[in-house]
Amino acid sequence: MEVSSAGGVATVSVPGFAPLSRFDADFAWELRDTVVALADDDLVKVVLLRATGADFAPWPDGPVSAASPPSPRWRRVFAGANGLYQSLCFAKKAVVTEVAGSCVGAGAMLVLCSHLTVAADDALFGSPFAVLPESNFVLAALTMRLNRAKAWAVTDEPLGAVRAEEAGLVNDVVSRAALPEAAARLAVDMAAMPLDGMVMTTMLRQAVLDAHGVGREFDLAPHYASGRRAVEG
Repeated sequence: MEVSSAGGVATVSVPGFAPLSRFDADFAWELRDTVVALADDDLVKVVLLRATGADFAPWPDGPVSAASPPSPRWRRVFAGANGLYQSLCFAKKAVVTEVAGSCVGAGAMLVLCSHLTVAADDALFGSPFAVLPESNFVLAALTMRLNRAKAWAVTDEPLGAVRAEEAGLVNDVVSRAALPEAAARLAVDMAAMPLDGMVMTTMLRQAVLDAHGVGREFDLAPHYASGRRAVEG
């Protein structure tokens, strides 16, 4: 995991985010701690998550069952109040995701938890709801509107970049070649906001998320996981 910072934008670069779908707790904790530390840095206003590989978050090789993560550690890093997804969703600074290629499972949850997303025209967004108990339907409904979120959740039909933009899941679609520059430009534009304005904006967003029960939905993840274990066990 590499971090670079300039002009109020901190870029977190990894080969890909597929380890999250393997319930790789070490990777998840490192990502969580990195984002939290950057959000606490007064010189940082925007955190940009970038995958340097061909895909943002492809499905990992081999079968993966959401019913069998190690429960105590999984709860802390993935579903806990101070875990990865809630820390991203309720970060004090803006989080931007830069997505190319396949983005499924836990990668799709990163997109839902971020503030803004720029996608390459070859990006494909797979629903996280069938495989991840920490998937947050309330957050998806707020992001995509209820009818679109329902269709994405229950049909398990991946969304291409254009359809994802139409649904509100992503904010801009560009060619793969133009993606790094477009995402960096968006982050720089956002970083032009004064620090107190950025913090106030994210706090207002957090208030909306709290009012709609996004935090409570995250807290139900262990219950969903227990249900999956009972059904599949």
